[in-house]
This record gives sequence, C-alpha cells and structure tokens, in this order.
Amino acid sequence: MNPRPDEKIYNNVIWDIRRSSMTPKNWRYTRIENHHDEVLNLFGASDGERAVVTAITSNANWYALTTRRLVGVSYDGPFDIPAHLMTDCTFGDNPKGYDNVTLSVATISQSGVATATFEFETGKAWMAPENYVSWWIRKFPILDVFKFDPATR
Repeated sequence: MNPRPDEKIYNNVIWDIRRSSMTPKNWRYTRIENHHDEVLNLFGASDGERAVVTAITSNANWYALTTRRLVGVSYDGPFDIPAHLMTDCTFGDNPKGYDNVTLSVATISQSGVATATFEFETGKAWMAPENYVSWWIRKFPILDVFKFDPATR
C-alpha cells in the first residue's frame, strides 16, 4: 500500500460522509467543501494531506479532520492526533441537537494516550465528524480492498 494514500482516503471518506449528509450547505459551522480558509492556514497540512471536514465553532474552537489526522484547538487546548490511532470517539449526550442544542463536545480516545476533546456542531452537521471517525476506525484497516474512488462504478 502507498504509505501516503491521501487521495484514496479522501475519496472514500468524503463519499461516506456525503452519502449520509443532509443539506450541508445549511450547516452553520461545519464544512465538507469550501473549507474555512482560517482553518486551512492554521493546521499546517503536510505535502498531499487534504482537509475532509473543517469547523469553527468559536474564536477558541476549530478543527480540521484530514486525510491523516484530527487537528485543532478546543477549550482544553490544542490537539493533533494521527487518525489511524483513534480507538473510539463519543459525541456527547445530544449529537442530534434536540431541544435546539447547537454544539456539543466529542471525546477522542487513542490507545495508550490521554483523550482529547473538540466542540462540534450538532444536528445534521454531526454526520460529518461522526462518519469521518467511523470510517477511520472501521474501514481504514481494510483500505486496500476499496476502490480508489467509490463514486465511480
């Protein structure tokens, strides 16, 4: 396998996110295209690394979920986590945004390392980070069996 299969990862993750996302153009903080320029400038992408999901929820909270890592700043401070090392992620008590709750906190677990948190947009936008994390935990280990671009039939 290519040690940096960024394009294949991007194609597969974004396809997974888009197939279960509803009205992304109406999301307030979260983007899966037309990413926040501020975030793109802040996270310091490596050569070939691509943003998949970006969000800015306040001046003190932003994140980028990329083809290699989860990076950003939360109330707990900065985080930079290799995506393939995630073991779990919980999305607060109300990720669907019932009772007009618009933001919640996700907790990322890694093997043998302290947890990290980030603030995310609830409701329909929650599907972007949720599907991103789910893809890395369930599908990245079998990346070799996927097409380069699942949108091509």
